[in-house]
Amino acid sequence: MRRLSAMLRFPAVLAALALAVVPGAAAADEPPPHAYQRLDRVGAALAEDPLFVDPDVAQALGAPDRARLRAALAAAAKRLGTPAYVVVIPNPSQSESQGRDDAFLFMLHERSRRDGLYVMADGHGHLESEAFNVPRRGLSSWDELDEEDAPGAARPADSERPFDGLADRIVRRLDGYAAAPSASPTMPRLYSSPDPFGQETTLTPDEPEIKAPLLTGLLLAGPAAAAVLYWLGLGVLALRRGRTHRSPEPRQARVYARARTKPSMRWLRRHAAKDLETLRRLLATAGGERGRDYAVSAYDAAQILYDDAKADESKAIDLVGVIVLARQGQIALVRDVASPPAPCLVNPLHGRSVVRRRVRKLEKEHGGALPRQCPLCVSCRNLDSRHALDERRLLRIPGPDGHRPHTLVPGVWRETAWGAHGKTFLPRVMRYLGVD
Repeated sequence: MRRLSAMLRFPAVLAALALAVVPGAAAADEPPPHAYQRLDRVGAALAEDPLFVDPDVAQALGAPDRARLRAALAAAAKRLGTPAYVVVIPNPSQSESQGRDDAFLFMLHERSRRDGLYVMADGHGHLESEAFNVPRRGLSSWDELDEEDAPGAARPADSERPFDGLADRIVRRLDGYAAAPSASPTMPRLYSSPDPFGQETTLTPDEPEIKAPLLTGLLLAGPAAAAVLYWLGLGVLALRRGRTHRSPEPRQARVYARARTKPSMRWLRRHAAKDLETLRRLLATAGGERGRDYAVSAYDAAQILYDDAKADESKAIDLVGVIVLARQGQIALVRDVASPPAPCLVNPLHGRSVVRRRVRKLEKEHGGALPRQCPLCVSCRNLDSRHALDERRLLRIPGPDGHRPHTLVPGVWRETAWGAHGKTFLPRVMRYLGVD
């Protein structure tokens, strides 16, 4: 064990030397100073006033609404025992957070180094919120705030008038957090990050090749660089031998606490793309003897579904299928299993199940679509233990006529119960796609 430890430390030192041999290698990944100017500007403004309204969306809130929000922020902060902030700002896809409001709030918190409740409204009137070290119980207490027809809704009632009722929704969102049961402060997690600055549109080839510039660079680097690479390679091999069966499962494959009950098409498209990319990268780097075949098939099926669904609301449930398949592929690779567990059937976006239980409160209306022993995630298992797991937790799929429970949407996902009926799930999905 000591020999392995020493071997791993030595290449690490040599790797640092390699960065010194090739000037600028370490700095290449660092974003330029101007990359975070907008975040720093917002952070500085929040230090003086908990309400920030960007001049580009100044029309979103009039003077009376701003006064009301400042009063609501002070009241929420007093009840929470932590600061509360509201940011109203456009967040285009070309921004530092690539249009992701959750990523913007995480980056703002990291740059400002101030814990508290952050609520954001973007240029389309969509709300996002994150609670950093706020002494309140997890999101299960205010999941309904993401419902489009509930107080504090994530989206405006009329997309053509995105700022109508914005102050009301923000106040309700603040009140929802403040009214939640007290608990130990916790930090939320961002389960996928935006691409590094300047690499937003960079394509990663599926099978990278050794090109002439690399060979030229090795020749110019000389014997010292060759020695560094040699020892670094030995260290990596030793590390993989020592950890093949102990690799921790990535957070994305373990828990998805931020899964919504009524996701929008925009949310589903964004998360489907991120999970697909995560699986693609794992396929290029992970070993996984037993799980590789499943992961490859899951990736192929998910990619076909994603390309076909586009923004068609009638195929929204297929985007959920993309997310489920991509996450199952990740589990198959990381845990090296030929058949990953079925997802939580109350909400397949919750991630993998950990137990099967009979959920009597769901049997009357949804028993035909749920097996008698229903796969549940950790969160739903805990709710069921308190007899609090009911229809409100079911995933609802967006569609032309509004959201409806996923158990009432006919098709391959209902027929297979998202894999709860056994190992025929992926073959059945492939047949649905017309792939042999």
